[in-house]
Amino acid sequence: MSGLILLAAPPIVLGKIVVEPSPLYQPIGFVYADWDEFDEFEPAKPKEKPKKEQEAEKSPESKPEKVSKMKAVALSILVPGAGQYYAGEKGRAEIFFGAEVLTWAGWLGFHTYGKWKEDDYIRYAQQHAGIDPSGKDDEFFKNLTFYDNRYDYNTAGRIINPRAPYYPDNRSFYWQWDTDDSRATYRTIRNASKTAFRKATFMVGVAVFNRIISGIDAFRTASRVTQKVKDDEFEEPDSEEFKFKFRGTPFGDNPNFKVTVSRKF
Repeated sequence: MSGLILLAAPPIVLGKIVVEPSPLYQPIGFVYADWDEFDEFEPAKPKEKPKKEQEAEKSPESKPEKVSKMKAVALSILVPGAGQYYAGEKGRAEIFFGAEVLTWAGWLGFHTYGKWKEDDYIRYAQQHAGIDPSGKDDEFFKNLTFYDNRYDYNTAGRIINPRAPYYPDNRSFYWQWDTDDSRATYRTIRNASKTAFRKATFMVGVAVFNRIISGIDAFRTASRVTQKVKDDEFEEPDSEEFKFKFRGTPFGDNPNFKVTVSRKF
């Protein structure tokens, strides 16, 4: 009796499903592979994100760091705005540093102009009064504005102020103005020089005042940053809480400087 024998053999070709990720749909592909290759099957890798997105995910969230109040104050006194920059307030740092640059630029301008005018009135006195400027102090040049010659000063001048120095009768202390108009012109040039020097001194005062205000503001800024760390508040502080207004008039005969501090409630 003959029989039918059926032999079952494993297929030489298998199939695997590859799923490709997509933001809209997931297409299914049927891929044929040999049995030996089936064990090496790996799911398709998702597309890599741009480098900028990867770096943003890796970088920790920016958090305010605790800063030293005393260090912020010391930096601002040394260089106005440095304490604010150290505390992370670059905008406020630029304001104070800019004021510092303008202040010293003003000092340089006024001081240079004063020296120019000083040279002018000395040369003018040599030409129109015949003075010898060697070894003379500022009091000598001041007396030239009031008296036509040495004799008038030694007589009338020393009667008004007996403690004023006596100028000996020699060539070194001689002067004689050629006209009253020349003496008036000399006085005008000398006053311009003295005014410029006063303004330069005023700018030094502004620089000192700018350091004081910058130090106070740096202390407040550092305190605010430290409080943010304690309270874990990451919102931007209200920059309008305090306002500083500066106003100065260094170009008049009476230079002055004003600052107004206001707070918004």
